[in-house]
Amino acid sequence: MRLPFLGVSLVLLLTVTFGVCQSNYELATKRILDRARDRMRHVWSLNRRIFVQLTAKGKSPLGGQVLNSKQEVEAETYRLFYDLAGNLSVVSVAELDDPLLRRRVQRMAKLQLQGLRPKDYEQAKDLLRQIHNFVNGPLVCLYEDCSTRGSLAMYPQIVNKNMHTKLYEDLVANWKAWRKAINEKDVAKNTFIGYVRLLRIAATYNGHVTPSRTWYLNYDTENFQAEMEAVVWEIMPLYRELHAYLRREVQNTYPKADTKSDGAISAPIMDQILSQDWYPHQFFRTPHQGRQHQLPSVHRRLEEVLVTPVKINRKAAEFFESLGLMVMPNIFYDRFSRRMNDEEGGAECKSQVFYFPPDVALRYCPKLDYKKMMQIHGTMAELQYHLYKMQLPFGLDTEPCPGFGAAIAETVILASGTPRHLHRLHILLNDSLTEEQSLNRLFRMGVHTLIAVPQYFINDKFLVDVMDGRIGVKDYNCAYWGLQDKYAGVQPPIKRLNKDFDLDFKFYRGLNPETSNTKKFLAEILGFQFYRSFCLASGQYKPGDPNFPLHNCDFYDSKEAGKKISDMMQLGATRHWRDVMEIATGERKLSGRAILEYFAPLFTWLKERNKQMDIEPGWDADELCRRD
Repeated sequence: MRLPFLGVSLVLLLTVTFGVCQSNYELATKRILDRARDRMRHVWSLNRRIFVQLTAKGKSPLGGQVLNSKQEVEAETYRLFYDLAGNLSVVSVAELDDPLLRRRVQRMAKLQLQGLRPKDYEQAKDLLRQIHNFVNGPLVCLYEDCSTRGSLAMYPQIVNKNMHTKLYEDLVANWKAWRKAINEKDVAKNTFIGYVRLLRIAATYNGHVTPSRTWYLNYDTENFQAEMEAVVWEIMPLYRELHAYLRREVQNTYPKADTKSDGAISAPIMDQILSQDWYPHQFFRTPHQGRQHQLPSVHRRLEEVLVTPVKINRKAAEFFESLGLMVMPNIFYDRFSRRMNDEEGGAECKSQVFYFPPDVALRYCPKLDYKKMMQIHGTMAELQYHLYKMQLPFGLDTEPCPGFGAAIAETVILASGTPRHLHRLHILLNDSLTEEQSLNRLFRMGVHTLIAVPQYFINDKFLVDVMDGRIGVKDYNCAYWGLQDKYAGVQPPIKRLNKDFDLDFKFYRGLNPETSNTKKFLAEILGFQFYRSFCLASGQYKPGDPNFPLHNCDFYDSKEAGKKISDMMQLGATRHWRDVMEIATGERKLSGRAILEYFAPLFTWLKERNKQMDIEPGWDADELCRRD
C-alpha cells in the first residue's frame, strides 16, 4: 500500500482524537478538499491558457507553447489527485455525518492510473504513448521502397486504403502487415503485458484484490462485466440476423473470403464493414436499391440553404433551450466559441470542449456534413452538462460514472439526425422518409451500432479477464479469437498460433481509461435507453403507432424530456449512477430493449429476407487458432 502524502491538512486530521467533537472531524476533512479545490483552480487556469493559445490569431495550434501547457496540466492534475487520495485514504467515512462529504471522500480516495507512484505513473504514460503510436504511427511498409513513398499508419491511412479496395487479398495482406509491424520481437505483446502489470499495481493501491474493480471504478457494481454480457445476449438475435445478411453480401463481393462452410466472417471483412457504415460506396447493399430509395443528400441541402457551422452551433444550442435547459449567452459565442483551422481536424475532426469554471469553451470543426451536424448536438450536450455540474462541490462536479455524459449526448445525436428534426431545420422537405428510405436509414444505423457493440464488449472482456488472471500469457491469442467467435461470429483470415498477437487497433485505443471500451459500451446502450424514455415523455414515440416510431422521434421542445435531462445533469456525481439513471428511465440496469424497439422494423425485414434467401443465421467457426 502507498504511504499517504502528509500535507498540513492531514496532520491536522490525524490530531483528531475521540475527545474532539464530530464537527471538527468533518471540518478537517472539508479543509483537505478545499485546499485541493484551490489547486484545481490552477489546473483550470491552465486549461483557459491552452484555449487562448489555440485560438490566438496567427499562432500555430501545434506549437510548443500548447504542448508545454498540456504537459503541465497533466502533471499538475496527477500530483493533485495523487496527494488528495493519499490524504483521504485515512479518513474514516463512517465518522462523517454529511452524506455529500462521505460521497466526496469515497470517490476521491481511490484512483485508476493516477493512483500509481510517480515513477510507475510515468511508465504507464510512456506505455500508453507507445500504444497510441501502434495505431497512429507510420509503422507499416506496404511498398517495395518505403524510403521514397513512406510508411503508413493503421489509422487513418490503412483504414482509408482498405475502404476503397475490392480485393480480399489486399485486405488480408494489410491485416497481416500491421500486426507484423507492431509485434516485431513481440513489441506489442510485451507493451501490453507491461501495461497490465501497472493496472494491477494501481488496483493494489486501492486495496482491490481483484484488479478489474479498479478498471470498473465508479461503476460501483459487483461483476459489471456480467451485466454488459447480458445486454449482448439480449440483442444477439438481432445481431445474428444482421450478421447473416452481411455474410451473404460478403460472399458476393469477396468470394475468396469463404463464409459458406462455417458462417463466420473474416476479421478484415468485419473491419471493412465497421469502417464503411456511412461510406457512400460501401460494398454491402442496403435493403432497397434504386435512386428513388436513396437517402436524401443532407450535405447538398446544407449548401443549398447556406447553412454554416456557426448556424448549426446555434441551432444545436437552441435544441437544449427548447427543452428548458440553459441558454448559451452571447458572450459564449463572442469569446468562447472558436473555429478550428481547416488543417487541424484530421480524419475525424471532432470538436473540443474546454472546462475552466466559471466558463466553458468550444473549438468546433469547420467541416459540415450530416455526421458533423449530429456530433455538434452531442458536443452541446457536453457543454450543458458542464454548466450544470460546475455548481456542485469539488469531487462531485463530474458525471456519476464514465460514459454517462456521453450517453446523454447520444440521445441528442439520435434525435438531431431524424428526418423529423432535419425537416424542422429546413434541411429536409418532409418530416418523414418513405418506408423504403426509412428502412435503408435504419440499416445503415444498424451496421454502425449493432456491429460495434459486441466488439466493445469483446475488447473489454479480454482486458478484464487478463487483468484478473482468467487468461494467461500463453493463451492470449486463442482466447481473443475464442471471444470473437462466441460473441461476434468473427474469425482470423488465416490459421493463427498463440504466439501471435492479433488484437484489433480499436482494442489499443480502449486501453486508456479515458477512452475505454467499457465507457463506449455504456454510452451506446444507456444512450438508447435515455432516448426511449425522452421520446415516451415527449409523446413523439407511441409504441404500436406507425406515425410515431422510435427511430423518427425528435423530442425537441419537450419540457418533460428536458426536465429529466436537467434533473440528471444537476446531480452530477452526488448520487450513484443507477439512482440518476432511474430518474430518466425508471430502470436501474442496462438493457437492450430500447435498441430492439428502435431497430424493430429492420429486425422484421432481416428475418423475412434471410428466410426468403434461405440464409441460416448463426455460425460455427472453424478452429483457426492453435494453442501449440
